[in-house]
Amino acid sequence: MPPLPRLERYAGHARLIVDGEPFLCIGGELHNSSSSDRQYMAPLWEKIAQSKANTVIATIAWDQVEPTEGVFDFSAIDGLIEDAGSAGLKLVIIWFGAFKNASSTYAPSWVRGDTSRFPRADRGSQTMETPFSYKGSMPRPTLSVFSKNLYEADKAAYCCFMAHLAETDTRHTVIMVQVENEVGLLGAVRDRSAAALTAWESPVPEVLRKALANSEHSFDPELAAVLHPITTSDASWVEHFGDGNPSADEAFMACAFATYVGGLAAAGKEILELPAFANAWIGPQPGQDLPGNYPSGGPTAKILPVWQAVAPALDFLAPDIYVPNSAEIMAQYALPENALFIPEAKFRAGDAFLAVGRFGGFGYHVFGLEDGREGNQYSRACLAITSLTQEIVDAQRDGRIFGFALEQDEDDVATDFGGITVSIRNAAKLYRAMLLDAGVVLPPPPELPGETEGSAHGHTAGDNRPFGIVIETAPLEFLVVGQGALFDFHQTDSELEVDSVRELRLTSEGWHEGRLLNGDERLQVLQSDQISAARIRLLAVAQH
Repeated sequence: MPPLPRLERYAGHARLIVDGEPFLCIGGELHNSSSSDRQYMAPLWEKIAQSKANTVIATIAWDQVEPTEGVFDFSAIDGLIEDAGSAGLKLVIIWFGAFKNASSTYAPSWVRGDTSRFPRADRGSQTMETPFSYKGSMPRPTLSVFSKNLYEADKAAYCCFMAHLAETDTRHTVIMVQVENEVGLLGAVRDRSAAALTAWESPVPEVLRKALANSEHSFDPELAAVLHPITTSDASWVEHFGDGNPSADEAFMACAFATYVGGLAAAGKEILELPAFANAWIGPQPGQDLPGNYPSGGPTAKILPVWQAVAPALDFLAPDIYVPNSAEIMAQYALPENALFIPEAKFRAGDAFLAVGRFGGFGYHVFGLEDGREGNQYSRACLAITSLTQEIVDAQRDGRIFGFALEQDEDDVATDFGGITVSIRNAAKLYRAMLLDAGVVLPPPPELPGETEGSAHGHTAGDNRPFGIVIETAPLEFLVVGQGALFDFHQTDSELEVDSVRELRLTSEGWHEGRLLNGDERLQVLQSDQISAARIRLLAVAQH
């Protein structure tokens, strides 16, 4: 039997070990309902395998697993494990329990229909704009995270699921578990149900008080300033903050959701010690400026230290990224105490390189993986990255890697490798400028083919940014992988010249040595229209 998947940490760097070897999870998440029907998925597994993804994130829903209280049906997870394993894929399973995208539509009918045993969240008189709503829409159930009965019922089902995995998934096709999905409260900053008010009138949890007292520097300064009074006494939330303090309200909700989700994770690990995590609907973001516009209490960047203090059983907290400022979001989660893993994102090949190259990430997943067009750009990125797993994870550990994705307003970016500065330039912009000086005007580049055939959050165009990674493989030797970039190397104490450039060819089996490039073909070693790679060796010429 292979060993259990696990996370290994080295002084701020984390790597995932699967079947005893480092593993980069590069793939995608299925649509929410796809995994509920094995026949629906049957024709899709071969397509997904051919896309060169190595990991699929799929859901298991509480209402399907336990339609009648105490009666369990795990046929859906059994089918997923068998079919993914046959396709040579690993699985990350999302437990759609009481909370999914800040609502409770995946809780079983016997839970949602019994409001006396399982009370709903109470938003009070406050009404806020929330996404995915419209005038006249039917209500979406939102159970109260403060309900002890709900927690015990959800935990019992989750533990039965984990016990079933421990018994049946002996080859560890499932390598991680996401506990719930994008939790938090929409429409109000704080739950005002009876159980929530009891918690509001209770002392602030000691674990949060100690975390703030001992590590205030790890908290967002604005949040730390608001919460600082909790370090001075064990008074209740209401005694410290009263009403009308959104930051305190959000921290209160974060304590509740982190206690709930972290409790499930801890109970599951007592049965099967797989890595477990929670994901975030990020906020604030454009159009969602306040907690309640986005799920209040979820593991957003500002509130991460609260979750880390209250839910230590969670191995990391992960952002779902659908906003354009992806590098900024990655930086917020790529912390020494939090490994970067992206469970949901747009089809944007360059962001996968950014995640593993600049931010030390070990996972990147597009949403609606089954919608991918055959031979799309992201598929090539999957193969390009996973074929270099050992080189990438070792370079992450040693600080010998840099990822880039130049936005429209960026002409270049630079990084330093032990005294050698690497300048990475937008090759197309540079060529246009050089040719314009010579009186030649190039037509605009053709638009890249679309990435998807279906509805993965709308049709997605290919990524036309210059993007990729640079890895220092030896003194004066570099591996570059990506698209549309030009490289210059400089050193203060000597003049550097390109000594040799060896092209690499990407096949279904990975990278292989190709042509030895020279002359004009050294100007752009990464092709402009597809992901490519090369090994560059430099010659240091001493200055006299």
